[in-house]
Amino acid sequence: MLHNARRAYFYRFVHETYGLAEAELLVITRAKGVFSPRYRAAALRHLHRIAPLDVTQGRPFAETRRLARRHYGI
Repeated sequence: MLHNARRAYFYRFVHETYGLAEAELLVITRAKGVFSPRYRAAALRHLHRIAPLDVTQGRPFAETRRLARRHYGI
């Protein structure tokens, strides 16, 4: 399944951030000097999935991520 250690490391971060509230995910994604870029990307992955449908408009992953970043001011 997971072909390399970097990908496994990233998905571990995705798993760790799964249960966090929206406010906590926002703090993580905005804290550039505190958290690693991979950890912030994992938090952003959840944020764009919980963004309201009127924001994401049912678009593909990359576009919904951009729309969610704009919505949350990241």
